[in-house]
Formats: sequence, C-alpha cells, structure tokens
Amino acid sequence: MVYKALDNLGAFKAWFGYQPSTKGATLIFGLCHGFGLATKLLDFEVSPEGLLPNLLAFNVGVEIGQLMALSAILIVMSHWRRFPSFGRHASTANVAIMASGFVLMGVQITGYFLLG
Repeated sequence: MVYKALDNLGAFKAWFGYQPSTKGATLIFGLCHGFGLATKLLDFEVSPEGLLPNLLAFNVGVEIGQLMALSAILIVMSHWRRFPSFGRHASTANVAIMASGFVLMGVQITGYFLLG
C-alpha cells in the first residue's frame, strides 16, 4: 500500500529521478504476499492426503477475493474520476492509504516480534 501510494504521488520520479517498473514491483510484492500467505497455512493442521485439494481451494479463494475487491475498487474509482473533486482529493486519499499501510506494517512487525 505504501509503495503504490508513493507511486501514485510521483515520489519515486521526484526523489530518485526514476520510475520503477510496475510489472517488476507487482512480481516482487506478489511473491512476498504469496509467501506470507503460504506461511499462514503452516498454522493449520492439514492431512497429507488432502494437501493438494486444500492448497488449490485456498488459492482459488484468495484469487476470487482479490478479483472481487479489485472490481469494487475499479467501479468506485471510475465513478469518482468523473467529478472535479477527484484531483483535489486524490492526493489526500493516497496519503491516507500510505499512512494506513505504515500502521498495518507496524502492527504486523510488532505481532511478529511479540508473538513470534
């Protein structure tokens, strides 16, 4: 969330004079996200006989959830872009997204060190 908010605000181009590849960033964050979800599966007791169907069901469920969330976001954003207030509020929204990303990251890191 923090990366994309910074990207939307043009921070990388302003700070470093370089715009990172969106495809590369998507690949890296997707891998990190996937490994994070995979480690959560270790907390569940899954019998070896049902491992493959459970993994497939989990991954299909994750993908369906992501498609549903993305669809809702695209609908809202498409509608919002039609209003003149979009330009004024887009920066504020990105700063709020970035702040919530830092809070979420802090919660996750704190939980890792306190509960790990």
